[in-house]
Amino acid sequence: MAAPEFSYGQVKYNGETTSVDSDGATFLSKFGLEFDFMMSDTYAFSTGLIYSPKRLSLKAENADGTVIAEEYKIQYLQLPATLKLFTSEIQPDLKAYFQIGFMGEIMLYNEKLEDDNELVDKFQFFDFSFTGGAGLEYGAGVNTIIYGGVFYDLGLVNVIKEENAPEDDLTAKMRAWSLKIGLKF
Repeated sequence: MAAPEFSYGQVKYNGETTSVDSDGATFLSKFGLEFDFMMSDTYAFSTGLIYSPKRLSLKAENADGTVIAEEYKIQYLQLPATLKLFTSEIQPDLKAYFQIGFMGEIMLYNEKLEDDNELVDKFQFFDFSFTGGAGLEYGAGVNTIIYGGVFYDLGLVNVIKEENAPEDDLTAKMRAWSLKIGLKF
């Protein structure tokens, strides 16, 4: 499975003299293995191991108009637990599917992209997100299926553990839109 994605953070912070917002999305690609355990012809439990690089871009503006932009690279190992629901065949060998569930994410690595970044000191070791999407599966042979779909990942945990903000209420939750493509054997 490979999935090019737009990754961004939903940032919330309004201090007395500073405001911090997200500074755009980043185009990255995640990849890994997914396993479908069929429970009937129309639904399956899906899990796997997915390597997912993400970026958190922050833009802070002080009361005097000074703008500081910072970017952090964060890499996760995702462990999805989802339910995949299939339709009947739309055309021969072609099915639509809908997939919803949750994803545990373990941080493998994080890095400031510039040495003078100062808003975030440490990130949480984990993230937990809701994932959902829809796609198509095409039976390309006896044991081969090509699939693709559009998915949205909604982070539920504040990924910032320690920050350098005057008040400790800077929150960032990761979000991503992805186009998932892959092969099943």
